[in-house]
Amino acid sequence: MRGRRSGWLGMAAVFAACSSLPPQQENSRTAQPMSDEDASRVYVDKGVQYMNAGQYQVALNDLRKAVDLDDGNSEAHNALGVLYQRLDDHAESDAHFRKALSLNNDNYAAHNNYGRFLCGAGRADEAFEQFRMVSGVKLYGQPWLPLTNAGLCAHAIGQKAEAERYVRQALEAQPHFPPALLEMARLSRETGQPMAARGFLQRYGKVAGPTPESLALGVEIETALGNAQGASEQLQTLYNRFPDSTAVTSARQRLGQ
Repeated sequence: MRGRRSGWLGMAAVFAACSSLPPQQENSRTAQPMSDEDASRVYVDKGVQYMNAGQYQVALNDLRKAVDLDDGNSEAHNALGVLYQRLDDHAESDAHFRKALSLNNDNYAAHNNYGRFLCGAGRADEAFEQFRMVSGVKLYGQPWLPLTNAGLCAHAIGQKAEAERYVRQALEAQPHFPPALLEMARLSRETGQPMAARGFLQRYGKVAGPTPESLALGVEIETALGNAQGASEQLQTLYNRFPDSTAVTSARQRLGQ
């Protein structure tokens, strides 16, 4: 959903710098060899790091190795689901998310990620079911993630009232979650509440700093409030900080420049 990060991104990094040696060889210096299950987990951590860095082929190699070592590793299939989604291979993505959940139905990150995938694939009803399976679980410590994703999904299909309900719940759980604050600013702007939108955007700026998306939204909000100077200042900041962003062109068009 519009680039929002999800639970699997929170996996702890095992290596400060990724080694070119497979885990079994790296561990040969120690008395106890690494089990296939442990080695699989190491490859998952490496694969996620490479995926976050945009090195998708290396990530794919590592995650495939993780599955080869332990096909019962739910997190490996979850990560492959995310990676194949980024590679626009929807069939493989769907298959790996299903595999991850069949192996461990308590894999909350996989439910959340699969929900994002389903919404992007036009299967919103199924997506909401995945989000509900996570957000209502008291043992899950980050309910704002699936709630925000549910809000983004509802917004994407034109259900703005439902989107606002979900995102407000996310902010009740975590008042400083940047994606939820930005989404509430966007929803408030689109539903004719520019003052509320400004407030949410200001809160977002305090915890996340300026981004092309937030500054372009700021141009829209200040224009709606009739604050031409404020809109121009937002545009100037956008141009100064992110001159190559496509948001610059769209913001200028909005101001008639």
